[in-house]
Amino acid sequence: MVLRIAPLVMGGVAALAAALPGWAHHPFEGVEPQNLNLFQGLVSGLGHPLLGTDHLVFLLAIVMITALTTRRWLLPLLASGLAGSGLAVLLSAAPEPGLGLALELAVALSLAVAGLAHRGWLPAWLLLPLMGVHGFLLGEPMIGAEPTPLLAYGLGLFLSQGALLLVVSALLARSRSILALLQKLRLATATLLMVLGVIWTIQVLRG
Repeated sequence: MVLRIAPLVMGGVAALAAALPGWAHHPFEGVEPQNLNLFQGLVSGLGHPLLGTDHLVFLLAIVMITALTTRRWLLPLLASGLAGSGLAVLLSAAPEPGLGLALELAVALSLAVAGLAHRGWLPAWLLLPLMGVHGFLLGEPMIGAEPTPLLAYGLGLFLSQGALLLVVSALLARSRSILALLQKLRLATATLLMVLGVIWTIQVLRG
């Protein structure tokens, strides 16, 4: 039953995403990174990809794409996201305004690219660098954090994104009925992703 309503959940999240700003926030956003403890770092890592509608919709799009094609991209995509987060922390500084805008545009456009890949009009490997950009922005809030909460945050990111990408994809692959439904809705969901990408791109450009 849960698997049967998965496309409806995707549609509901996407509809909510269209009405909300696309920028993710972790549960302890008001706390300075250097003041986070281990528990707060872990919870932030678990929640950040799921609370940000842009990141969540992108992850759900990856789940649908790989469910209908091949799951061989899942581990590289997960690794790309974690590498992007690690790079943000290693740089230890927020990007310059121009680069920051470019990254935000890339995240917004990643939804349109995911829609095109979902329809088969673009290769799936294009999602790899875009997943890295998502990871970079997910890592930014932890710049300046102590090693312990930083590692806990990374573990949280791995667990939340890994669970969504690997576990949900595995469950979907076991259900022929849900795969058939996803195939029927392929054009509709691809169009929805492209529309969301355009909407968020306009939001970024308008500031």
